[in-house]
Amino acid sequence: MKKAFLQLAILLQVSIANGQCNPNELSVLKGPYLGQKPPGNKPELFAPGIVSRDGYFEHSAAVFSPDGNEVYWSGKPQGTRYFEINFMKKVNGTWTEPKTAFSREGYNFYNPVFSSDGYRLFLNIDGDIWFVERQGDKWSDVAKISPIINSAFSDDLHTIVENSSIYFRRYKPNELFGKRSIFYISKKINGNYTNPEILDEIINSADAEEMAVFVAPDESYMIIEAHEENRADKLFISYKKQDGSWSKRFKLPFGNGRFPSVSPDGKYLFYMKRDEGIYWVSTKIIEELKPNES
Repeated sequence: MKKAFLQLAILLQVSIANGQCNPNELSVLKGPYLGQKPPGNKPELFAPGIVSRDGYFEHSAAVFSPDGNEVYWSGKPQGTRYFEINFMKKVNGTWTEPKTAFSREGYNFYNPVFSSDGYRLFLNIDGDIWFVERQGDKWSDVAKISPIINSAFSDDLHTIVENSSIYFRRYKPNELFGKRSIFYISKKINGNYTNPEILDEIINSADAEEMAVFVAPDESYMIIEAHEENRADKLFISYKKQDGSWSKRFKLPFGNGRFPSVSPDGKYLFYMKRDEGIYWVSTKIIEELKPNES
């Protein structure tokens, strides 16, 4: 059963998260993407020792704000129970130390997702979708998204596209494999979300469990995290066809991966690998795999 609460205080910490960061590494964090050397076609660990840390279990991609000046990710120190959301921010050209942005004992925080304008940050908290709004240089208290979205089951937001439609997952643990995890879209019309619509079999397949999805801002492609029974998570891509339907899936050649997310500038794919950390790779593969339509 979900835990209910009306207002959740935001916990802001001022120390380096978990004491795992090297101050010498932090002193040179300037420029885009924490000043890290951009990857090519081979995935590389993102910001080792800073974002991807020893003794820490990451549980999302690295999610950057539309202006590129903030990054959020979910995880927890190994040996602890509850996930929290961490962040870093670029101030006067230099990135701040990693800090805990959102946490509360007894609750899991995960899947940070920005609205396309960066004004809202959406969070999944123990099976419900919440959001905060910018108030100057701070965030508001959290509030629940529309009750038309949150249900009696576990609902997780994964993507918000340019037209403000949201793609989210509803998890029903008592269903059979392939039917437990179902993805929906809800459009936003005149400021209100519409009744959720189930996506087709390209993402809601019967022979695999789809766990996460990233949809391009213009909805031209979607990257799907899926796994078959007794097999590790894989990443696939499907493209929007001229008739509005989705193409078959193409497997991305990156091995295992979870929680795909593409940077706001479209240049890099971020994802998590179990027990390893957060990776990033060039998105050139997205164009290379795209099929030619007759």
